[in-house]
Amino acid sequence: MAQDNEPFSFEDKTITIYIGRSAGSGTDLIVRIFAEYWQNHIPGNPNIIVRNIPGGGGTRVWNYGYEIADNDGLSILFSPFSGPAFMVGMDGLRANFEAMPLIGGLRSPNLFLSTSPLSSNNQNEEIIFGGQNASHHYDIVGRLALDILGIKYRYIYGFNSANDVLNAFRRNEIDAMTIGVSLYRFSAEDLLVNTGFAIPLWHNPRIGMDNNYIPDPSMIEIPAFEDFYFHNFGHYPEGELYEIYKWLQPTINTFGHAAFLPPGTDATIVETLQNSFVATTLDDSYRQEELNLFSFNMPLIEPSEGRRIVDLMANPPENVIAFLEDYIANPN
Repeated sequence: MAQDNEPFSFEDKTITIYIGRSAGSGTDLIVRIFAEYWQNHIPGNPNIIVRNIPGGGGTRVWNYGYEIADNDGLSILFSPFSGPAFMVGMDGLRANFEAMPLIGGLRSPNLFLSTSPLSSNNQNEEIIFGGQNASHHYDIVGRLALDILGIKYRYIYGFNSANDVLNAFRRNEIDAMTIGVSLYRFSAEDLLVNTGFAIPLWHNPRIGMDNNYIPDPSMIEIPAFEDFYFHNFGHYPEGELYEIYKWLQPTINTFGHAAFLPPGTDATIVETLQNSFVATTLDDSYRQEELNLFSFNMPLIEPSEGRRIVDLMANPPENVIAFLEDYIANPN
């Protein structure tokens, strides 16, 4: 990327940010707050408007950006990243993320929420695990953790959003779910955990360069999955399923929200938006508003790191892709 280019000026221009979730959803709230501060860091201080394109399990917005949106820098796709669908070439997702410039991303740490403790003493009890769709990374890592633990479960999916899954959980229609820490802090912690209705059992940790797990600092009071496993079985998890779980953590389970541009967008525009994206995540006022709402700051995924992750997902190990193809095609 050239470093001596003058930043592109967006003066007197209007940027539209497209979100693949419904208005009023957790993602909608996160992106709209980010956009409010982002425009102050984009050269020329453009007007920013937000449009929602829900549907297709989150794929409609990416197809729109890949096939229809203009590549003049005024259309930004900022939404939960459809990593697993991209990896397996799932029907309905036509976007090629390798061809779409990445502006940056926000990590969305997540955890497993349950109405019961799920110890090794109740492995024979079937629970109902709820989610959005079989290719959603929250659903995949939640199911995979249950399989590693040997917990019997029935998977119910088809909920339109994380909020819908949480509402089903509150109505006792499901017993467990994977939930992003932002929604957990914003809603579930006070309403469900502090009242004794639900238990946060483990969080899905980061995986370091040495292939070992690193507890996420945003959920330090909740054990990492490996520590939960050790508490129940007296040793740490191992085997092929666990190795796949570890591969998925820094790939499909890293991106919470990703900002992409349509293919062919000018490199100067891309660099300008990348720099302004990073600057927004460092804005003290923005970070304080994040803390006020979610009690933590969503970690930045820098453009170079995000591109590395996209490239990994475009070229996964054969055993991982075979596993995901089966896991998504045969959810129960």
